Amino acid sequence: MTEAVILAGGLGTRLKSAVPDLPKPLAEVNGRPFLDLLLKQLDSSGVVGRVVLAVGYRAEKIIERYANASGYSFELVFSREDEPLGTGGALIKAGKLTGSSELLVLNGDSYVEADIADLLSFHRESGSPFTMVLKEAADCRRYGRVEVNAESRIVSFGEKEQRACPGLINAGVYVFERPLIEDERVRPLSLETALLPGYLRYGGYGYIVYGRFIDIGLPETYRSAQEYLKGM
Repeated sequence: MTEAVILAGGLGTRLKSAVPDLPKPLAEVNGRPFLDLLLKQLDSSGVVGRVVLAVGYRAEKIIERYANASGYSFELVFSREDEPLGTGGALIKAGKLTGSSELLVLNGDSYVEADIADLLSFHRESGSPFTMVLKEAADCRRYGRVEVNAESRIVSFGEKEQRACPGLINAGVYVFERPLIEDERVRPLSLETALLPGYLRYGGYGYIVYGRFIDIGLPETYRSAQEYLKGM
């Protein structure tokens, strides 16, 4: 079984006006914490045996909510930051609580409709050290454009655009082979800007999805999530 890490430790500075007393993953969407949606997605995949919640900002709130959670098909454990580590440092620290040869990683403030079992099959068949889930967006300026070749291999990542234009964006879900994580020491750093660009030299593939995608990092996107994710 694959093990997963959900990065749920960010400060959520831009969302504080909408949810001032909670970490972003606990922001309510249609009456329940956003994090519930991610855990449900992993649970329904049937291929995840352990989930590590990487927590930092207001960690006690998340631990209190999920410490005695039952009914999931996987073990749920916590990796708590003693100091802010950023997404990269949090991933490396949380990875030490896992033992699978590959690691599924999700951002705790975004949701993308993806078949997790199929994603893992794609990753294994590619033989790549990492796979990034990609989604077509009408305007990729906020996220940066990801370019892939005809074989779905990533050739550039995080290219910023000056004008609104469509393109593939990073949807915040990854599969990493363990050596990529084990070779790094725990320290504050960003997954998106410090680790991923360097990983490209090893060769990575994009897994393109066509379902729903939303992040709740901004008050306006958080508000729109209420309707966009209704019924999930």
